[in-house]
Amino acid sequence: GATTGYDAKIDLRFLFSRQLSILGSYMGTKSEFATVLKLVAAGRLKPVVDRAFPLAECAAAHTYLQKGEQFGKVVLVASS
Repeated sequence: GATTGYDAKIDLRFLFSRQLSILGSYMGTKSEFATVLKLVAAGRLKPVVDRAFPLAECAAAHTYLQKGEQFGKVVLVASS
């Protein structure tokens, strides 16, 4: 993926003339990731789940995500 070192090139004039924004994120180091995995495995770090939808309601889940009002993860649950 792009986080492994791909050099993206863009003409900055394109961004400026359209008043666009770039949003980025930082994945952390391998050491930080290993620390997070240990915390998850120990049950000391849990994801924040905003809402869970049955798999049959995936369209509703998508609409909910598009609103951008969630705080945390939106989960699809497959029935067993």
